[in-house]
Amino acid sequence: MTQITRRAALTAIAGAPFLHAAPRRPNFLFLLTDDQSYSTLSLTGSPFLRTPNIDRIGSEGVLFTNTFVAMSLCAPSRACCLTGLYPHKNGIIGNQIRWNHQLQTLPRLLQSNGYRTAHIGKFHMDSDDRVHPGYDYYAAQLGQGQYVNPRKNINGKWVDLQGYDTDIVTDQAIEFMRASKDKPFCTWIGYKACHGPFTPAPGHETDFASLAFRPPDSFFLDDTGKPDRVRRKSQNPQSAFTAESRKSGKKKRKKAAGDAPDSLEAWGNRERDQYRCLMGVEDSVGRLLGFLDEEKLSNDTIVVYMGDNGFFHGEHGLHGKMEAYEEALRVPMLLRYPAAVKGNQRIQAFTSNIDIAPSVLDFCGIRAPQPMQGLSFKGLIDGSKGQPGRDSFVYTMHGGDAAQPTVKALRTRRHKLILNLNPKDKTELYDLQADPKEMKNLALQPGNAPLIADLKRKLIAEMKRIEDPAIAAVETS
Repeated sequence: MTQITRRAALTAIAGAPFLHAAPRRPNFLFLLTDDQSYSTLSLTGSPFLRTPNIDRIGSEGVLFTNTFVAMSLCAPSRACCLTGLYPHKNGIIGNQIRWNHQLQTLPRLLQSNGYRTAHIGKFHMDSDDRVHPGYDYYAAQLGQGQYVNPRKNINGKWVDLQGYDTDIVTDQAIEFMRASKDKPFCTWIGYKACHGPFTPAPGHETDFASLAFRPPDSFFLDDTGKPDRVRRKSQNPQSAFTAESRKSGKKKRKKAAGDAPDSLEAWGNRERDQYRCLMGVEDSVGRLLGFLDEEKLSNDTIVVYMGDNGFFHGEHGLHGKMEAYEEALRVPMLLRYPAAVKGNQRIQAFTSNIDIAPSVLDFCGIRAPQPMQGLSFKGLIDGSKGQPGRDSFVYTMHGGDAAQPTVKALRTRRHKLILNLNPKDKTELYDLQADPKEMKNLALQPGNAPLIADLKRKLIAEMKRIEDPAIAAVETS
């Protein structure tokens, strides 16, 4: 058990007034990881990760196989989950934007409908140190925070805690739910894991030590079909990964997370450490589900597990997440709600982080406010009638201006169109059925001009529907 300053961490929970009794509605437990790509669970096809606790959510509920984020970056993705709005609508188009307290959020709506609400863990927005509205209990670090001995704002008081952040967050969540179990509750957990710099979870420091990590096929590929921005980021044998650098890797200094590693050995070690962070979440999910079981809360609690954005593990030579390729925009999402949702379901319909808020409200019998742009997926998984699903999805990587994004993309069942707008660079087109790893840019073939034009028309039509201010930039691209 992680030892933390209990009095400081939990005084606000024990002392907070309970709301008056309200008709029983499902509890909501939201587990949001950081920088976790879709395939990093045993349930989603990892060849070496064993995540039975996290897998349990999908096995006893639903695994969404096509969940995408509107923007693959920490703060914008979290804002989408909270508001049900695209980044250009909620205003959070980057990590350095202060949260707008006028925004309506899912926890705020639940609180106004009789729920006890908590935000515990990473909030991020521009290192915003305020307590935000909509929460009966608030415990968040500043910006990214620290894995070890984190400093947190607990209901307006800054407290230095002792221990490992993943364990501390889980401890606080369990104590909040224990104090709230006789009322409907919303517990929103933002794990720092598995964001860099990667500090392995206690007990997992040597995991995967004997496992050979080999880079993906596109790691060293200098792909002329990719924009110059991507090619500059990528690794290639003429730069950091020459034969000489591989041999001398042991003698080189390991660089900070986000920088190019010095050698394949260093790259492999960094991969191991990231997964060692994730294994701490796996342990915590086991504890959280165990608590719900022990307190007989499992049947009436909606549990959603999701990644805030994907992550490149060397695909196209990249490390990070700020590009429109599948590894960055597709995330794991699992849901369990035994009272209303049958287990062992696989949903292939397109879903998104903007769908979280309207879907949970739908399950709770609360009408989503008109500004929300997400679609409820409740009808997809419980057999009830609901809004029709999507057949395409718009992705954006914003620069400093919502009207002049760096990238605008349309993802359909078969194709992906990527427009590199700022700076202007080549258009990308991929056939995801024939080329799921996005290795061949079909936009370079003249015969595909009609297909590109058709996808562009669909993109503009969807942008009009969601009131996207970047239509002019796309029309002139």
